[in-house]
Amino acid sequence: MIINNREFAEGIYGFLQRNDELGRFGGFTLDESVAEIENYLSNLAMVTETIEDIEEIADEFDNHDVYVSEVKPILRGLQEIQVKLEAEQRRRMVGDTTYEVMHAIHIGDKEIIFAEDKNAEDGMCFFVGNYSENDIIGQYADCLISDDYLEAVEEFTGRVNTQIELMKSEINQSKACELFTAEHCHRNDYSQSIDGKIVAIKAEILRPEYRRGDVQLVLVSGGNGAKENPYSRALYCYHLNNGQRTRFERHDVQGEVKAEHLPAWAIEKAAAIQTEKASQPQKNPKGRNDAR
Repeated sequence: MIINNREFAEGIYGFLQRNDELGRFGGFTLDESVAEIENYLSNLAMVTETIEDIEEIADEFDNHDVYVSEVKPILRGLQEIQVKLEAEQRRRMVGDTTYEVMHAIHIGDKEIIFAEDKNAEDGMCFFVGNYSENDIIGQYADCLISDDYLEAVEEFTGRVNTQIELMKSEINQSKACELFTAEHCHRNDYSQSIDGKIVAIKAEILRPEYRRGDVQLVLVSGGNGAKENPYSRALYCYHLNNGQRTRFERHDVQGEVKAEHLPAWAIEKAAAIQTEKASQPQKNPKGRNDAR
């Protein structure tokens, strides 16, 4: 059954009118009331709350026959609308376009997007693009629109394969380093500052292709989350494997790495970053960590 919101709203209005012992709906026209109910039916939170309320009073409803014949159908209709609204909320569109994302694979520094608009003008139904974001904005680049499904799929898979090869090359050139776990780190003690410390980010926070020890190691360089007893969570950091600035949250930290487990290259890189930092004006990084 597919719910027609207008018809369903009229049904709810009729039920409310028949059970309006206090005359609260007398001052509203049919069109006004139905429009208000339709608006209500587009709000997932309100629909969910109403379902919970109805289910809560189901066993205490005064008139069981009315509940079975009228309230229960309304409950089923609300549940169907809830499912529809949840599905719509999960839909991802390409910006403010009419292209819906059908496939998205994030590898390395790019997310490769394949999207479709079945009603696109001139039959240009298929979209392929690269997506990247930071803490402020997300943007699409190198976008292709096509009326040829196979051409679009070929472009999509080609870009994915390119990212795979780039990641393979990066991994081959990376510094050999085992994953850092709790045993390699001091406890992430919120009563202590970690500003200026080398810490390990929890491996599970990183995307699969970045779950490597060399990527876990960062030098903390400020942010309220770096302070003792922090009142917020933001940490500004430098990746020690490549020197790139990034941002994490305090709860992403495994802990300060114990001195005996710190590789020499990480100590050298941290010292070089601190020396360079001391000679330049301070700037907070705006970029988002590509490994997340």
